Amino acid sequence: MILQEEIKGLTTKVYGKNNRLELHEDDYIFKNADLKITGSNNVITIGKGSKLSNILIHIRGSNNEITIGENTDLIGHILLKGKKQRISVGDRTTFKHVYLLSQEGKNIEIGKDCMFSYDIAVRTTDAHSVIDLETNERINQAKEVIIGDHVWVAASCLISKGAAIPNDCIIGARSVVTKPFAEEHCTIAGSPAKVIKTGTTWCRDRI
Repeated sequence: MILQEEIKGLTTKVYGKNNRLELHEDDYIFKNADLKITGSNNVITIGKGSKLSNILIHIRGSNNEITIGENTDLIGHILLKGKKQRISVGDRTTFKHVYLLSQEGKNIEIGKDCMFSYDIAVRTTDAHSVIDLETNERINQAKEVIIGDHVWVAASCLISKGAAIPNDCIIGARSVVTKPFAEEHCTIAGSPAKVIKTGTTWCRDRI
């Protein structure tokens, strides 16, 4: 779809060439959604049955991809800065209010059927440098963030560069996740986050 076309519920500001928004016919909902692009050859794909409301998708760079799966329900801010980067959000994943930042050539991958609460940041970079005084080298290099399927992230969490969260895990409220975890079916919490319970799962319904 040509991004200059009028789409109900979506405001677009595009500066560049060959940017594409791929939608599934009319099976989607935009409500108070903004798309801003400064760059060329970027592709945004939104799966059928998805709802994007009170959201800003902002790309500053070229040859990037943002892929949002089917039947998602997203509120927040997605920012991709750089080139040849990717942000992907899996089918049936929901955001209450989430900030995603992909920068410095590193990707964000979020799996299927995840549930993110409000005031959550997921970022591949600190955006500024921490310098070792002895070596004069930067010590906070950017890293990818990978979140598996069926992960519940509670309110006010930071998922930082290098974090990896396995399938079917729970991240406790106000946690700061700064490293990869390997074991599925865990509850992870704290600052910095650690495994506090194993053998757990979750569901969206109160039972």
